[in-house]
Amino acid sequence: MNTEPLFNLLNSVTELSGAFKDVLIGHLKEEKIKAHQIIHAAGQTENRLWFVESGFARSYYFDQTGKEHTLTFYTTHDVIFSYKGFWKETTDYYLEVVSESKLISLSYESLCNLIDIYPEAWKLVTVFIRQRYYLDLFKSRLMTWSAEERYAQFRKASPEIFRLASVRLIASYLNMTRENLSRLMGKDL
Repeated sequence: MNTEPLFNLLNSVTELSGAFKDVLIGHLKEEKIKAHQIIHAAGQTENRLWFVESGFARSYYFDQTGKEHTLTFYTTHDVIFSYKGFWKETTDYYLEVVSESKLISLSYESLCNLIDIYPEAWKLVTVFIRQRYYLDLFKSRLMTWSAEERYAQFRKASPEIFRLASVRLIASYLNMTRENLSRLMGKDL
């Protein structure tokens, strides 16, 4: 397990004590996940958060009509953090590893125990919550714009997604048809 990128990310948020790093390493687990594997299903309580060591994942849900909607994409060195998992509530979405991936996981139970002992653990949680909030806010605002604006803003904010995800997945994120997205992408050529 290569924890260096994870600790670089965490250290960019707050200075980590040696004691915290040592204890945290003991709680981390590496997970090698095959492409298109669901690692969390709707109706379950998410019991851990993940750091994407390498790979690509997404969260999605089905609406009342059965239509699939991508909520979030996660790329290498992203943290997959859930409010509901942290609060021990069931979720209504799925978490799928899109391409073969290496994830480093930490149980929310372990995280809560670390918060009680190490101040930097609480600082990290507040940053994860804030990041999740801003991702959700971006997505909410994105949905108020026209299809062309949604495409342009998302392409600008996350160009790597267009190299990693299929047109179908990006279209489901942007709440448009594949044909419309393909037409907009064709204009960029």
